[in-house]
Amino acid sequence: MGEKLGFMTVLLIFSIAVIPTLFVSFQSHVEGSTLLNISTEMQQLVSAEGGVTNKVQNAVSALEKRGVDITIQDESGKNVTGKVPVGEKVVMTYKMDNFQTKNEVTILKR
Repeated sequence: MGEKLGFMTVLLIFSIAVIPTLFVSFQSHVEGSTLLNISTEMQQLVSAEGGVTNKVQNAVSALEKRGVDITIQDESGKNVTGKVPVGEKVVMTYKMDNFQTKNEVTILKR
């Protein structure tokens, strides 16, 4: 009988403490990976378009509906609203829930 009670106690502790912790950790990992994938895709899109075009603006609007705040600026901190001259850097900042990341791209397309 004591072995059964000990097993049930360990099982209860495991289900109350360990499983929720693993679930929260997994959820945090998935959200972080999602933000990093979004940042890579946006970096490629801005590079391919040569700045902020209608296609980029539509992608930003769609991501804002999903809870991702994207800021696109030049090196001096001014918001970019159109195409950028070749050779300039564009800095993109992403915020989603508790996560924040930033990347930059040098425009190579005219």
